[in-house]
Amino acid sequence: MTQQMPASPEQPLPPSYGAAPQTPAPARGTNTMAILALVFAFVFSPLGIVFGIIGRKQTARTGEGGRGLATAGLVLSIVFLVIGIATAVLVTVMAATLVSSVNNTAVAAQITAQSGGRVTDVSCPGSLPAQVGAELTCSGTVDGAPSQLKATVTSVDGGVVSFDFTQVG
Repeated sequence: MTQQMPASPEQPLPPSYGAAPQTPAPARGTNTMAILALVFAFVFSPLGIVFGIIGRKQTARTGEGGRGLATAGLVLSIVFLVIGIATAVLVTVMAATLVSSVNNTAVAAQITAQSGGRVTDVSCPGSLPAQVGAELTCSGTVDGAPSQLKATVTSVDGGVVSFDFTQVG
């Protein structure tokens, strides 16, 4: 009977015949939907949400890489969508506020223009609400004498507010 001795460090092991060569497992690619989720988070967030959900489901099912990309795309898409909606609401509210009143500088300029130069140095304490019948009392100089001027809204047509003024004192 023959005993086999382990190979010494100086002797290489003989090749084993009949065994298949060791090849690395094929690399799995990154899921396309996961990549698209991240890209569309910055371009069009509603579509980024859809791609993120699909990418997460596909990576779980197929074992492809990119689950983290899909998650990041999904989260960023949701955040950007919420920011976009909040911005749209804020801009709408601000636009509605601008139309709902005429600022004091515009009222003063309009009084000066309507007077044909008789009224100068007009100063108004606040804004004039864009409602028919709303009033704002301003101070100014009429023909060189200090006076009080009352502006009264006569009509509101869309974003155009018309008003007349009268000398109060």
